Amino acid sequence: MKKQQRLLEKYYHRRKNVAKQQLKEFEKGVIPYERLNRLAKNLLEKRIKAGYEFPAKLFARKSSQ
Repeated sequence: MKKQQRLLEKYYHRRKNVAKQQLKEFEKGVIPYERLNRLAKNLLEKRIKAGYEFPAKLFARKSSQ
């Protein structure tokens, strides 16, 4: 049972690290919101509720030239 518990913890932490990495890429503008996984979207929602502000460059207007 202990081995199975350790494997589940390892899996959970790996998924959480991937979600945090996706949020970093989202803040840089590398990936859109639609490509975030479910855990990353949940983390983003929690951050917004806690007062998270989006970077200004994320929603900067693109001039059409």
